[in-house]
Amino acid sequence: MADADHFISDTRPRADLARDDVVHRLLLCFVVAGIEAAAAFAIVFGSALVYHMLFLRQTIGEFTLFYGAFGLWTGLLYGTFAAIACSQFLERRMPSRLDLQQAFFSWTAAIALTLLTAFLLGKVGDVSRVSLTSAYVIGIPAMFGVRTFLRGFLEERISNGALRFETIAVIGNRSDVLNFVFAGELWRQGHRVVSTLYFEDARDKAGKLDPEALADFVARNVHRGTDHVVLVGSLAELDEVDGAMAALKRYAVNLLYAPAARSRTLKFLDVVAIGPNNVMRFVRTPMSKSSVLLKRIFDITLAGLGLLVLMPFLALVALAIVIESRGPVIYRQARRGFNGETFLIWKFRSMRVTESGYKMVQAQKNDPRITRVGRLIRATSIDELPQLINVLIGQMSLVGPRPHAISHDEELSHQLAIYAHRQRIKPGITGWAQVHGFRGETSTPAQVEGRVAHDIYYIDNWSIFLDIWTLVLTVFSPATRRNAH
Repeated sequence: MADADHFISDTRPRADLARDDVVHRLLLCFVVAGIEAAAAFAIVFGSALVYHMLFLRQTIGEFTLFYGAFGLWTGLLYGTFAAIACSQFLERRMPSRLDLQQAFFSWTAAIALTLLTAFLLGKVGDVSRVSLTSAYVIGIPAMFGVRTFLRGFLEERISNGALRFETIAVIGNRSDVLNFVFAGELWRQGHRVVSTLYFEDARDKAGKLDPEALADFVARNVHRGTDHVVLVGSLAELDEVDGAMAALKRYAVNLLYAPAARSRTLKFLDVVAIGPNNVMRFVRTPMSKSSVLLKRIFDITLAGLGLLVLMPFLALVALAIVIESRGPVIYRQARRGFNGETFLIWKFRSMRVTESGYKMVQAQKNDPRITRVGRLIRATSIDELPQLINVLIGQMSLVGPRPHAISHDEELSHQLAIYAHRQRIKPGITGWAQVHGFRGETSTPAQVEGRVAHDIYYIDNWSIFLDIWTLVLTVFSPATRRNAH
């Protein structure tokens, strides 16, 4: 503990020097946006250069000015979107997948707005459709590549402590401050602790906190340009500090409160007003009511169309099952779904047995119970198609965590504490875990953890575009058919 205390106190006298190796967030985003804007300009102008010189045999002076301005405007627009995305990324509000989605929409918007500008200026007729289309198509993977490279570079620099873009000052009891700084590894999150004030050093002879000591500490950090002042403590300390709040509110500073907790699994998401009280939220519903409605409309539309279009094919599959072996064409098995409720899932029979789900043996590679037709329809996920009926009924969604049989669900819940988090959203016919190869057996801890981690990622980052992308990967990604047996 003494070594940790020495580390923090060692940074405090050099706080002004510490600013030298902290890159301001705005400057960092400006540099990142400049690189992406330059790439956008190079793609637009380069496409025009190649097309006009090699195919139209024009000299460079005939189109340089127009397409130079065209490319600069596109780069400026895209760079503006990139700066916003960078800021959201640094605030950890933009997962990498959503960041790439935003890159696609930003690129599309930049090209569209540039065309609109050309139209309003009466110059749209001068734009070559071939070079512009080429620039747009080439730009999609190119901008993805640039964005991925930059994010990877930033992540690496931040995680090893080489890049810090925010400074913080911390107030609290010595043990709470040290736990907050070191257990959280703030230097690996882009933060630098430039100043600390321990409650033990800010109390008067009567043992009460000195409001002037707190105000002086905050004032010094405001003068230094510290980004955040964080109070770490219990609610009792918060009540104590309340007396100094009136004096602290005169400063333009981000004053934050962090509960003094040793647990790193319990997260405070945000603050919600309940009457006159401000309360901290631990868990929120994963989707808003509007998102639930949008997802339901999406499910009903595609599931209805799917059943209508696939009806002849489903009839052929049913006929093949009847011809090969005795038993029902479709069987229903008990699964655990949304909010832990039990429902009966519909599947084409692929085995010689039809287990209830309350007691069963999970299918394994070369399982003798699987029929020849069953092996084919399981490998191609055709056996799951009757679940479109579950979707229409409202028990399932097209995309979501795959539901497990009751016996497996109970077993896995004991193996992994966060397993039940998967049930905060409707189960799906396909899912984010399945398209990344986590399907089939869950016989090892790695298989269970991988599936759950991908399912929770999907829940935390849901969007209608993620659903669409998952459906695309379900059809085209080889990883989807990995471990299918």
